[in-house]
Amino acid sequence: MTRAKMSASLSSSLKLRTVAPFWLEFLLDAALRAGVDLSRALVDLGISNDDLENPQSRIAMSVENQLLKQAMKESGDPLFGLHMGEGIRPRFMGELGYASMSSATLGDAIELMIPFTKVTSECAQLRFEWRDKSLWLIWESDLEDLATYPARIDANFAGAIVYGRWLIGKEMSPARVLFRHPPQGDELEYQRIFRCEVAFEQPVNAIVLDAGLLDLPLRDADPEMHKVARSRMQRAVTKYHARDNLLEQVRLEIQKRLQQGVPQLEPIADQLGIKPWTLRRQLRSENTDFSSLLEDERRRLACDWLLHSDRSVNQIALDLGYSEQSAFNRAFKRWFGVTPVHYREQQGSALSPDD
Repeated sequence: MTRAKMSASLSSSLKLRTVAPFWLEFLLDAALRAGVDLSRALVDLGISNDDLENPQSRIAMSVENQLLKQAMKESGDPLFGLHMGEGIRPRFMGELGYASMSSATLGDAIELMIPFTKVTSECAQLRFEWRDKSLWLIWESDLEDLATYPARIDANFAGAIVYGRWLIGKEMSPARVLFRHPPQGDELEYQRIFRCEVAFEQPVNAIVLDAGLLDLPLRDADPEMHKVARSRMQRAVTKYHARDNLLEQVRLEIQKRLQQGVPQLEPIADQLGIKPWTLRRQLRSENTDFSSLLEDERRRLACDWLLHSDRSVNQIALDLGYSEQSAFNRAFKRWFGVTPVHYREQQGSALSPDD
């Protein structure tokens, strides 16, 4: 592909992708700390205060990319991305911030990051692998030809490590940090922030963590706050995926209503602005029905709460809309062949390394 065609393809892709407003606030704060005021550029690009303050809004990546390029240029800092990440705060992480800081362990907080990454920015996706008892957090993207891409990875990696240290209240460091791109400036700055082996022009972008770090307790762990914050984060993830997806929109409405009783199709159809019979027909066209979606959501939340909360089985039954624990027990045994108590006792964390 020629350079011109590649540039046109990237430009087109950026117009179709979005970032969350809290990511843009993160960028604006970093720019100000670097002596760059982007407020005029925001106006010129058509971004209002309402866009930034509304947690439901999405900002086109084409706009965000222009602001990032301007910040990098006017700051004169080749390591703008690295220094942007160093200034991470919970408020720059949306619903993930408070859900992660109230988690029990670092491993629990990391687990929350993975599905939330694309809610923050559609620039990359995060996955993890276990390799020789080490957890590899790997960032992948099809936008690596963007001039701003190295700065984005630098920002994400620095933010992850600085925030992780803040969560546990200790000066922990990863085992290794790997970048696909070359250093963007003085390599000593990377060493100052990561305090471990840093390698460039590698096959993957990855942060490598020793397994023992995952069990470190968080200084602000709070089971009650976490229950609320985790639910809000899960709704944010569902809402992100529900933008153009009817099934996800119905699932989101079921999530909202579960703890007030058993959700019903009719009020959900009304909320979505369609007739109940139309909703039933559309669900049938997707090879499902309302009862199946309700059961799917109950099953998913039951597993999540059994493994990641200290709620009693009876409380989980009530929160899922069951009139009594015995009804929940029967449903759970139908799903998994075991009781909720047995499931809680036997299931390990999804982040535990293989024996």
